[in-house]
Amino acid sequence: MNQPESSFQEIDFIVLRRHGSALLRPVLFLGLLSASFFFVDARLTESLHHQILLGAVLLAGLLLWFLPSIRFFTNRYELSSNRILIHSGLTGSKVIELPWGEITGVSVSRGFGSWIQGAGDIRLHREFGQDEILKRVPRAKKLSKEIERFLISRANSFNVGN
Repeated sequence: MNQPESSFQEIDFIVLRRHGSALLRPVLFLGLLSASFFFVDARLTESLHHQILLGAVLLAGLLLWFLPSIRFFTNRYELSSNRILIHSGLTGSKVIELPWGEITGVSVSRGFGSWIQGAGDIRLHREFGQDEILKRVPRAKKLSKEIERFLISRANSFNVGN
């Protein structure tokens, strides 16, 4: 038996990740680790020293490159017609749900390095509670304007309905 569709059905708008510049530091660390490994390894004569150096470089690579890269690919922001979901943490399992009705405004801040393709932080001002920040979002200024338009149109549709 078919159920009638609800007028409040959620529509997914977009899924965002941080700007790719967030991977710059981990990639630089990886290059620095590899260069230092080959520089130091060529001067070692003992097999045990080679193994200790390799273990240290692999551990540093895990901490300075692999874990930040995993965090980059698992963290995301989902914008839909009813809410914003912010997935964070190493596995992306920590989820913050932010309904559109709680958002009272939007602002953009652009820190150091944000000149790269318009990346910036979008602050979502909440009516109650702490503001949420979408960090290093690509084309932040344009997206914040779209969010503002959506909030205005959403408010107007509720005012017309009342």
